[in-house]
Amino acid sequence: MIDTLETTRCKVTRKGFYKDIMPLARQWAIHISHIHWEDRLKYDNHHPMFPFKHTTIWDSTCCRVQRSPDWLLARNVVNGHYDFPCFLVLLGITFTGELVYASSLFRVNSYDAHTYMDTRHLHPQQPFERNIGDGHFRACPHFDTPNQKDQGRMLAAHELIWNNWLQLVRSRVEHLNTVVKNHKMFSGEPFRGWVRNLALFTKITVHATAVELRSRRARDGPRYAGYGWWAHC
Repeated sequence: MIDTLETTRCKVTRKGFYKDIMPLARQWAIHISHIHWEDRLKYDNHHPMFPFKHTTIWDSTCCRVQRSPDWLLARNVVNGHYDFPCFLVLLGITFTGELVYASSLFRVNSYDAHTYMDTRHLHPQQPFERNIGDGHFRACPHFDTPNQKDQGRMLAAHELIWNNWLQLVRSRVEHLNTVVKNHKMFSGEPFRGWVRNLALFTKITVHATAVELRSRRARDGPRYAGYGWWAHC
């Protein structure tokens, strides 16, 4: 483990990090609140192909970690879908690219649909709302997902068009994943340390991402322009 953290302005020892920085980070994480779930109902959160009831696009992103030599712990971060040990965070964004929901850490072998349903009390929705996600969410209610080649069948023309429509807007959440992982914490070596510390800094990072996206929108204009000006119901 690194004993000294050097920056252009200061030098932080390992002891100083845990004595001074971590307590402040814990307090910050308790009070930080820059992700606004209610923003999904903004009147311009529409798309020409989804002009009424759809509000949120869902996907999960991964946080790389080092694998523990103890399988009792390592089994929570190992999954054949990824080539590296990691934890998952469930993200929800609007059509305009704003981050409106970010979960805490989940084990990598947690299915996206289960994660969504297990956290549903944290992102309640109106009865009329619909969501967009990939095939992992097809078992969730009020979701529109791509058509699958079940039992090897070929997709019809209208099913291919539908899949293209969904992928066109789903690519926006992939861009958000890139913004989250662009922070220095998620580049370079995988995280090594206590999971509770990773959860702490992940929460701060996703809230900082929400602020960054809004500041970019104010400075450069919207990356994804809103559509319409009406309620979703």
